[in-house]
Amino acid sequence: MAIALLTGLFSCSDDFLDVAPPDQLSDATFWQSESDVSMALNGCYRTWESVMNVVFMDAASDNGYEQFNYQYQPLGNGRLLPTNNLGTGGSHMDGARWFTYDRIRKYNNFLEKVEPVDMDASLKERYKVEVRFLRAYDYYNKVMLYGDIPLVENVLATGEEAALPRTPKAEVENFILRELAEVATILPEQSTIESGGHITRGAALALKARLELYLGKYEEAQTDAAAVIAMPCYELFPTYEEMFWASAESSNKEAILDVQYVKNDYKQLIPQLDMPAAEGGWSALNALWPFIEAFQTADGKYIDEAGSGYNPNEPFKNRDPRLTQIVLCPGEFYNGRYYNPLDLFLDGQADRRNLDYHEEAAASRGGLLVKKHIYPMSVVDANNYDGNGIVIRLAEMYLIFAECALKTGRDTDRALGYINAIRTRAGMPEAAQLDERLVRYERRIELAFEGLRYFDLKRWDLGPALLNGWALGCRNGTMNSATGQITWSEGHILLEERVFQPQRNYLLPIPQTEMDRNPNITQNPGY
Repeated sequence: MAIALLTGLFSCSDDFLDVAPPDQLSDATFWQSESDVSMALNGCYRTWESVMNVVFMDAASDNGYEQFNYQYQPLGNGRLLPTNNLGTGGSHMDGARWFTYDRIRKYNNFLEKVEPVDMDASLKERYKVEVRFLRAYDYYNKVMLYGDIPLVENVLATGEEAALPRTPKAEVENFILRELAEVATILPEQSTIESGGHITRGAALALKARLELYLGKYEEAQTDAAAVIAMPCYELFPTYEEMFWASAESSNKEAILDVQYVKNDYKQLIPQLDMPAAEGGWSALNALWPFIEAFQTADGKYIDEAGSGYNPNEPFKNRDPRLTQIVLCPGEFYNGRYYNPLDLFLDGQADRRNLDYHEEAAASRGGLLVKKHIYPMSVVDANNYDGNGIVIRLAEMYLIFAECALKTGRDTDRALGYINAIRTRAGMPEAAQLDERLVRYERRIELAFEGLRYFDLKRWDLGPALLNGWALGCRNGTMNSATGQITWSEGHILLEERVFQPQRNYLLPIPQTEMDRNPNITQNPGY
């Protein structure tokens, strides 16, 4: 059963390093019973993460593009400024991963106020470590995006106390790793189905492995990934595409950490944002052409490899099956029709205006619509969707283990087996050898639009090569609406020109509003 979500009891402003609210009446009268604590825990779970932050983060990478400027676009194209106020709120971004401290204040307040409450001791300890995980997760995102950030472990009572300088990122990273290691010893070993959405031991060790990988702590990351893989509560879901649908939630043992949504009470809007315009969607998230070219052919060869059989005039055919499970491609049969973003009018008939034409307001701007996480549904259902958003899953642990095995030289055969388990599930032939190109391929394809690609580009320092120049949409062409057959022409749909700013070191700017509030905060280089 999903966690109940509160809508107002523990909400607070987005002011920098939020201090305790001046009206303390609710705290003074509320923290009296186990029931109160349970309600407060639900408040901590509310907005701890948003599936949009996860899915749309790839729009800042060479995988994707978002056309309505929900702020991922200027991050990817190098034009983000401190005045963009990235992640400070809004109808689509709740700021769950950005430079605000409202959640940190809420978590610290919980940990302080729960101590004197008379309740079952073991349950109290369980609730405390869940909140400590949520706090560690929030700090993980902050340090990944901003580098040095203020580390606050208690409730700040005054504005003067809140005017803290930035803590060195290494100190924050060590805090996160210590917290995750400690809470993992207390949290239960359960799947998300068994826990009902509560944080588990697997989630703590999985996030720890993810951070250790990014820090180059390969021995530690491999050990933690192996510990998660060994837990019998997790297993690969049988089908790749359906794993991300609401229908899979009752049987999906691959999910290690997810955001729980509830119809009517706490809905999410990914289907409304990503469905094609002809279905009433906004086509907000697009794939880029280099992402299409990255997919191997069905026989396991890269398209630039001799004997791959790749046909540029049939670019979506005979490819890794995940291509058409992630991207709605031109000419694909979808919801009773052939998807056509290439022609203003269907079959040249002026009375058949094409809502999916890439220049229409709600159509995919580049013609390559991201359909991972969605399937045909009514607009009503798309606006009241309760599918849980996966944040970490077992396949990522397989890939962390494999990448670390290349670095440590330990258990490489086992690592190749994990890679091949993922490939077999996808319908791809097994790989014969574990190497860096294979691991990077599987990370990019298997985990596409799950919020990781930008950070992979950062740790591999591929920004200068892959985040410069024109972001390309689909090739130009025209389509027969009756058959889906495409006649290609010259060039691609041009989306935007990207300029990589190396001096920024892949970090976001501290929002100008926070700089104005706190004189002890310094700006990141390049802004």
